[in-house]
Amino acid sequence: MSTRLLSALVAGTALLVTACSGGGGAAPAPDSGGAKSDAPVTKYTRFADFPGQVLATTESGMDLGIQVKAVDAVWTPSLAGVPAKAGSHYVAVYVAVTGELADRGVQKAKIKYLQLRYDNPGGKKCDPYSPDDVPRQCFKEAYPASDLRDDIADNTWRDEKWQADSLMGRDIDRGKTAIGVVGFSMPDGEGAEGLQLCGPTKEDSVDTGKFPCVPIPKPEGSRS
Repeated sequence: MSTRLLSALVAGTALLVTACSGGGGAAPAPDSGGAKSDAPVTKYTRFADFPGQVLATTESGMDLGIQVKAVDAVWTPSLAGVPAKAGSHYVAVYVAVTGELADRGVQKAKIKYLQLRYDNPGGKKCDPYSPDDVPRQCFKEAYPASDLRDDIADNTWRDEKWQADSLMGRDIDRGKTAIGVVGFSMPDGEGAEGLQLCGPTKEDSVDTGKFPCVPIPKPEGSRS
């Protein structure tokens, strides 16, 4: 075969390859999957990692209690489908809850027995029939109070459609953290200083003045 003929065959083969490939350059390399997503990562903070003081409390008649931290607070005109009375708002206190003991869970846990302690404006007695030496601190019972849930991610609790607690309560497995919310109705013209979350213990289940208490975050929002 002559050199001229061989050159012609090589050139023809090159044109045929170019035509089949569409005339473009090299095909793009497949995606290696190395691109990073900007989507936020859902986070569930453990009870021990939430800031704040621990309130150890036990519902009357229960063998095991719970540990509670007040993680957030906000003023709201309604909570868990229950509107506040005219001229009042709820201070909604969002809480993180875990079992009393690290090596076991707790059954039928509830938070509706929690109470709010606050300084009475003007130093007046909360109960006009109490002795003069009773401290000028008032208590309010929680209403409404939600069930506890372990599927609430960080900073999403204000957006949840909370429902009032059931009579059965909620079991909390060993080492697990649940989130809930309790509301305390406060008249719009009444002071709200020194807010603390309190609860009974096995030793003091009735006398609110002996309940342990922890401070709550300053409620966000307004009552207007």
